[in-house]
Amino acid sequence: MKEGAVSRRADATPHAAALIEGLRDIGYSLETAISDVIDNSITAGAHRVQINTETFSDEPYIAIIDDGDGMTEEELIAAMRPGSRNPLATRDEPDLGRFGLGLKSASFSQCRRLTVVSRKSGQTTAAIWDLDDVAERNEWAVQLPEGVVGIPAVEQLGPKGTLVLWQKLDRLTGGYSHNTAKRAEVINQRIAETERHLRLVFHRFTEDSKPLSILLNGRLLR
Repeated sequence: MKEGAVSRRADATPHAAALIEGLRDIGYSLETAISDVIDNSITAGAHRVQINTETFSDEPYIAIIDDGDGMTEEELIAAMRPGSRNPLATRDEPDLGRFGLGLKSASFSQCRRLTVVSRKSGQTTAAIWDLDDVAERNEWAVQLPEGVVGIPAVEQLGPKGTLVLWQKLDRLTGGYSHNTAKRAEVINQRIAETERHLRLVFHRFTEDSKPLSILLNGRLLR
């Protein structure tokens, strides 16, 4: 049967707020989400990855800082773009990175605000996905702040590398959004479970003969 001629087309651009919210439910746990970010650090040639948490403040966060190659602004914008890779490209194994979704879906599964600050060749650049901003504007537009002063944990970024910062941790509060002590208890318990997972998953990268060090709140994971 011969295919009929196409006489008209209609714009079917996805509804930004709805689709980006859908990326939150792909099936990540906190352990696998952080592991995905560390995988990116290893790919970027990092020798040191720091995971720092602030759980008792009114605005808790999780920060993952590496000393990898870093990204230019153009590279960072591409990394923040959902669907930034060709899914047909050859990869070692199937994963969400095949579709350019790994960093974004891993982060959105745990938080509503993702900030990435990267430093390369003496230049520092930052980009932010805030799901509340996307919902309000219904635009596929990442925020590009003019500076990085005041971004939590940015001072721990070295001469090169990348900071991945999760804020608005709505998936980690255990329902205690307005109870700081209870919320911190829940998040800290999840972090403890994540530590066990990281020790198991990355042990072959962190043995004495390996070049990668992973620190959790300043403590080296062995």
